[in-house]
Amino acid sequence: MTRCAIYARVSDESQLSGDSLEHQISVCREMARRRGQELGEYWETPDEWIYVDEAVSGTSLVNRLQAQKLLADARAGCFQVVLFKGISRLARDTVDALLLLRTLLAVGVRVLSLEENFDSQKDNAEFIFTIHSALAQAESEKISIRVRMGAMQKAKSGRWNGQPPDGYLLNPQTQRLEIDETFAPVIREIFSLYLQGYGTRKIAEILNKRLWKTKRNADWTARTISRILENPAYTGDVVYGRREKRLLAPSSHNWLKRRRITVWSKDKNSQAVCPSAHPPIISREIFSQVHTLMEQRRKYPGRSGQVHLLSNGLLRCSCGSRMIVKKNGRGKRYYRCRSQAEKGVFFCKQSYLPADEIEKMVQNAVLQQLKRLLSSHELPNVKQSCISVSKKRLAIQKQMDRVIKQSQELFMAYSQDGLSEEVFLPLNQKLKQQLQHLRNTEETLLAESKSEHQEGSAPLDAQQTLFHVVEELLHTPSPAPETTRAILQKMIQEIQVSQSTLSIQYRYFLVNHP
Repeated sequence: MTRCAIYARVSDESQLSGDSLEHQISVCREMARRRGQELGEYWETPDEWIYVDEAVSGTSLVNRLQAQKLLADARAGCFQVVLFKGISRLARDTVDALLLLRTLLAVGVRVLSLEENFDSQKDNAEFIFTIHSALAQAESEKISIRVRMGAMQKAKSGRWNGQPPDGYLLNPQTQRLEIDETFAPVIREIFSLYLQGYGTRKIAEILNKRLWKTKRNADWTARTISRILENPAYTGDVVYGRREKRLLAPSSHNWLKRRRITVWSKDKNSQAVCPSAHPPIISREIFSQVHTLMEQRRKYPGRSGQVHLLSNGLLRCSCGSRMIVKKNGRGKRYYRCRSQAEKGVFFCKQSYLPADEIEKMVQNAVLQQLKRLLSSHELPNVKQSCISVSKKRLAIQKQMDRVIKQSQELFMAYSQDGLSEEVFLPLNQKLKQQLQHLRNTEETLLAESKSEHQEGSAPLDAQQTLFHVVEELLHTPSPAPETTRAILQKMIQEIQVSQSTLSIQYRYFLVNHP
């Protein structure tokens, strides 16, 4: 009996073309049934080995949870075969597709695709797969271009693309915007308040105090107000292509993760405009006055490059929001509740915290904890324990790498007709058993090392992290701000602030106290 997994993915355009999840799964099960009949054995496809990513983009493997679960289960040896309807369902990015194929082949999993008639055991796997995945990526890009061109033509004719903005309703017959008389007064009030001298944050605070909600029943924020004030749809115009998505360069610590961001388009030729396509809520004169005022108020200081030690979610308000850094007119830094900054003091009464003072308080508290640790004679034991376990784990991982390499070489020899099936199968099974034995040994080592510590002591991984932090501090007497923030993030889980009181939660088990 052969255990088979099925991977299916559906996006908005595939749903429109009828390529539903049910259809993908059914054709994969039929493929498994037929392959089993050809080989005279049973290929099972139970529900627990069906992995579905619903309504997600095919451009990033890292962001697809079920694809990641598929790889994890493949490494654990849960199944021998992975089936999918087409390579475009697996990944539309060639890099992602090759990464996934190599991972599956490395752990001895066979890969089958129905549409391309691809079988990793019969074909020159990587070469053929690369061609198919490149074609799938090219097709995805062509679809995106066709969709965008269709949307631009629709906009040029005065019809609306997507969800209507607040204050309007979309006529399903004409595809044009019509004024929502129940909500349009809110839009007019926002423009009126801005011309009276109120800023976006203050306007959001005023609307929230009145208990007014957005059309989607959410609280008002400064960002929501800004988008309304900048939207030319309220003058009766349809403008498509004001914003575009661009691929963000991956970070150095996670180069596989590719993320798209939305930015304002600077190319006017890529925008479609249809003036006076629907009834206006705001006159062009008022919109122009608001736009001029926004340009006068807007500042472009650029990023100063200054490192804020407690940013990136380390410091949190008692309301649960992050604390962000703002500067006053004299350039002095303050930590401030993000919800308060966006929605107003009606939501949070937390006072501003001088950044220099708060950062100094946290650094002093951390140094006191480290001094207590060094004087408790616990660090040498932590060091010896970490070094011993690390050496054993490293040795096991090296053995696992050798077994995986042997498995890859064996499979390549078999796929290129260098080995018969009678020779390949027992050798491959032996390597799988060796790999599983090494994994079990590693898990046993970790479990035994954790049980050796007394109840209430730091877990081994946390102790190891703490040891490296102490070592880093000892060898860096005057660390740079970037280094200091990295050390704080290694040691501290979260800092809760309530008015001027701080509560530090450490990543390791020592005394957590204000």
